[in-house]
Amino acid sequence: MDFEWVSTTGRLRTLSQQLASRSLLAVDTEFIRMDTFYPIPGLLQLADQEQAWLIDPLALPRPHELARLFYAETCTKVIHACFEDLEVIEILTRLRCRSVFDTQLAASYLNYGPQVGYQRLLHDELQIDIVKEESRSDWLQRPLSAEQIDYAVKDVEHLLPLYEHLRQRLQALGHWDKVLEDNRLLLSERQEINDPHLLYSQIPNAWKLNRSSLNVLRALCLWREQEAMQRDLPRNFLLRSTSLLPLAHALPSTKSQLAAIEGVTPRILRREGDAILKVIRTAAHDEPQRWPPLLLFPWPRSIKEVVEGMKNVVQKQAQWVGLPVDVLIKKRHYEEMLEFLLGVRQPSERWLGWRKEVVYNPLMAWLAPQRHELMQWLQSRQRQ
Repeated sequence: MDFEWVSTTGRLRTLSQQLASRSLLAVDTEFIRMDTFYPIPGLLQLADQEQAWLIDPLALPRPHELARLFYAETCTKVIHACFEDLEVIEILTRLRCRSVFDTQLAASYLNYGPQVGYQRLLHDELQIDIVKEESRSDWLQRPLSAEQIDYAVKDVEHLLPLYEHLRQRLQALGHWDKVLEDNRLLLSERQEINDPHLLYSQIPNAWKLNRSSLNVLRALCLWREQEAMQRDLPRNFLLRSTSLLPLAHALPSTKSQLAAIEGVTPRILRREGDAILKVIRTAAHDEPQRWPPLLLFPWPRSIKEVVEGMKNVVQKQAQWVGLPVDVLIKKRHYEEMLEFLLGVRQPSERWLGWRKEVVYNPLMAWLAPQRHELMQWLQSRQRQ
């Protein structure tokens, strides 16, 4: 496939205007991330059915000229395993991308599992073999090698033919509209997953903490995330993940106590010790009404049997609709269903679309007789 190297603002502005009117565009990125919080963009690849464009962000003082293209709702950006690419695009454009189609997500509907690689998908679906030897090479060097350029072009050359092939297969199976709905959900759910105020709930064993300690854990996670973003440093440079829970348990008030916490190295103690102690001290003195609610899970063993029953319901529904179970529901969503039943939270958009009749309603109907027992457990947990 022919390609054009784009390294001037004028050409980028013109190209962005032209491509924004396309209905489909293949997109990929190359980047480096070693000792920074944010990825450093090395290359942005775009392609239609006829040619590719390799955009050099290192040569462009105003790469956010691309905003017109990536914000265009009418132009669907076809990406494989889109999350890291979207992060790079947001750095370049300073906004959130709209209208994305993830070929990895689409392939999950065809029994590939949730994380099939691009190389395997091309081989299995289009009988095209590509090499991935350059994926970890230095994309910040200039000039790029001939091998890097060939790799970069091939990464987008086959995306649109793959999209069309998947579309035909999924339409024939009656699943195309479901795939389109899930691609719309990708963008909104990505924002929820990355909410820095909720990071504490993702820490292993955080459910063991009382509300006061949870408040400290939340403050530490939020401080680390905000500092890492502001200073463009990896999170673990500031405070290791393995230290978060022990800190919330121990509530150290001096540097000698802080030094005894697992993972607090002399370097972290020297550079971040005062800030960490201040975060703990401030959070520990918060008023109780500011504390987060207890994390409910894991459920007691007796209630875990309920989850097994839920899985049986979903398995039957998956056979009925002809889709893999992990397309219908992820492991973490079973806990959500119990929260919906108990009124702890309201169903999200995911459960109001095609999954409402296929997953949500059958599970709520099966769970209804269990509600009294579950509510009793919830009330006892809240009194702890």
